[in-house]
Amino acid sequence: MDREPFSYYSARIIELVENQKIIGIVSPLTLANSYYILNKTLNKKIADEFISDCLQLFKVVPVNVHHLQQAIQNKYKDFEDDIHAAVAIENNVDFLITRNTKDFHSTNFKVIDAEGFINEFKNTR
Repeated sequence: MDREPFSYYSARIIELVENQKIIGIVSPLTLANSYYILNKTLNKKIADEFISDCLQLFKVVPVNVHHLQQAIQNKYKDFEDDIHAAVAIENNVDFLITRNTKDFHSTNFKVIDAEGFINEFKNTR
């Protein structure tokens, strides 16, 4: 959707995944939400292409009943955030990259926005 300034940093993260500098993990929940927004805002063809591209780039990890059971314990304000956190923990992610950093708190992974991740990645190289 190219929403600046966010899209610039998101594109840099995608480049890191494409160049195999990092492993990108995504849940089907994220893909479904993205598809819905793209299809509604743009069109089905673009939404389909986006999902096809994501399936080639990212490791798609499952959401299962265990994640839902963990999510109903209501650690966060939003049920969807709880699901994302449960999936992140199970997959031992180092970072959960989101614009919604204020609603996450975890000792299992670092919660960071795309700009912060790019800056941190540059500083470790």
